[in-house]
Amino acid sequence: MGSGKMRVAVRCIPFAILLATIALLVYFSWEPPAAPKPAKITWRSPLPSCGDAAPRPRAEPQEPLTPSVIGCLSDGRERDSGEFAFTLYTTEGDPIVYYLRTVPGTNDVEVLVDSSQDQFGGGPGWRRISCTIAELSPDLLRDCMASY
Repeated sequence: MGSGKMRVAVRCIPFAILLATIALLVYFSWEPPAAPKPAKITWRSPLPSCGDAAPRPRAEPQEPLTPSVIGCLSDGRERDSGEFAFTLYTTEGDPIVYYLRTVPGTNDVEVLVDSSQDQFGGGPGWRRISCTIAELSPDLLRDCMASY
């Protein structure tokens, strides 16, 4: 290779390294778009709120299914419905939001699960679970949610 060609090749190396670095930065900083909410989630009927619990990521988890939440969801079965939302975090710190819903005249508990921000879960962004639970308790609700 002639000296002129060698100088051009040497000048191109830093540019190639810069381009490769930019490509890697773009690749590793790109986040896939969040999964859209399904219509059955977006257009679900609003229910009276039993509150919500959203601890900070990596904070010591507190029991979200307190006696007052269980009481509110149980009352929702007798009166005018109820919904409680709470967030749990994956090992990587990604939020998964659970919506527990009860309505009068049934022993069913509807659980809507939003895992659309879980980058490593690999599952669908939203899921609906329904369980029949005669008497609500934290353990039975957790068993229902575990079927996710």
